[in-house]
Amino acid sequence: MKSGQKIALCGVMSALSLMMMMMTGLVPAADYSLPAIAGVALFPVAAELGRRWGFLCWGAVSLLSVFLAPMKESALLFVVFLGYYPILKSLLENGRGRAAEWALKLLCFNGAIGGTVGAVTYFWGIQLFDWALPVPAALAIVMAVLNAVFVLYDVALTRLITAYYRRFRPKYIRRIFKP
Repeated sequence: MKSGQKIALCGVMSALSLMMMMMTGLVPAADYSLPAIAGVALFPVAAELGRRWGFLCWGAVSLLSVFLAPMKESALLFVVFLGYYPILKSLLENGRGRAAEWALKLLCFNGAIGGTVGAVTYFWGIQLFDWALPVPAALAIVMAVLNAVFVLYDVALTRLITAYYRRFRPKYIRRIFKP
């Protein structure tokens, strides 16, 4: 692919991703789903041009989202995990075995979420849980639910990526899944 085509693909997919992030202010119920969709929009860049280009687009969209997106929580979700995970997924699924891959994925997810919660609590002093339950129990419940949602997200993302390769890169699919 020529350099002009690469830049055009990056620009179009980054614009689509940023548009999703800008819609977080219009659709209040989509504060969590739109950053995930915005991250998926960057996957074709990584698939066609390589992970380096995908991470470059993620960085550009992250920077613009922090300043322009109306919902800063959604921008934080995009920057911290949902924006780069579709690109990182191919590195984590590198033929190590199913159990090791899931362990790495869950470690990456829990590290990103735990680091964010710790940073928000430490730097801004925001108390995240004001429940009747003790903080460790509330945190365990929230993390269990978040991990379940992450597993569903990962499975859905795998199916989307497989559909992308079947539609746009059938030779690649035949090479991986030899009949």
